[in-house]
Amino acid sequence: MEQLPLSKGGEKKYSEIPPPPLRTIGQILKDLGLSKRNRKDRHKGAAKYLCYPEYTVFNLIAKRVLEIDFIGKKFITGRTEPLNFIASSFKKEPRLRHFKRILSETGDEIIKYLKLFFKKFEKPDAVKMDNGFAMAGTPSWPRIISKASLWLLSQKVIPIFTVPRKPFSQASIEGNNSVFSRKFWNGIDFRSTGEIDIKLEWFNKASEEYLNYQKPKQKKSKNINFIPRIYFIRQVKEDKEQTGKAQINLLKEKVFLPKSYINYFVLAEWNLKQEKLYIYFEKEQQSKMIKKLSFKINQKSKEKLKKSKII
Repeated sequence: MEQLPLSKGGEKKYSEIPPPPLRTIGQILKDLGLSKRNRKDRHKGAAKYLCYPEYTVFNLIAKRVLEIDFIGKKFITGRTEPLNFIASSFKKEPRLRHFKRILSETGDEIIKYLKLFFKKFEKPDAVKMDNGFAMAGTPSWPRIISKASLWLLSQKVIPIFTVPRKPFSQASIEGNNSVFSRKFWNGIDFRSTGEIDIKLEWFNKASEEYLNYQKPKQKKSKNINFIPRIYFIRQVKEDKEQTGKAQINLLKEKVFLPKSYINYFVLAEWNLKQEKLYIYFEKEQQSKMIKKLSFKINQKSKEKLKKSKII
């Protein structure tokens, strides 16, 4: 592109003035409300460039995907004990966002919350969640299935785990967490948990009305065609212990892939009936299987699956 001409003496005049630091420029743009959209678009662009399996997750795996996440711990005046909250969101119509105070960030509290959510609103086809220990578990042994996953499978709901330490992979729920902070928490000086619970219920109701959420009619069926499986979204990394090899980590197991996939995202499907792992790569809304291997369930988890009649 042809450079615009400077007025006479302009080059000398402006070259003597050092530009402000990038941080200052960023703050000015933020204050003017010009940076938020750019950051969001940048994340979406990066996700598309690195082939994040967005289309597969929200269109091929399930029709209704509920995203859940913990909100960072909060504190109120006169109370040293932290408060814990959970957020949930449907990004596709009918859209919904919902928040609730919980006792702790544990698998038991997730199950307790989801039981109430499924009854009050709807039971989704899949639940997409963070890779944190309460949701994915921190097993001492490889290929252990977490308590939350076992319960979801017993309800014929598919667990989907997001990329570790990649907030944009939970973009819609992260956005809802921001709404919680800006529109609810930061605007009120709360004095008690009772006050929080009452006003949070009002906030949820207002959000439902704003999004025009209508509970869909769901048929009570046994879903006999349900295939018990768990999905993991992972970013392929170079294996530092074996230079040049590419790998993803799943439940304390390394799965090696061709080097050409390093830095790209892949979707791993663990079919629990077959005890096989399928790795898929999405490009231009097309999902292609790039690897298939045996992936045995840990015996303790297998016994629990059989006891719950999941497999």
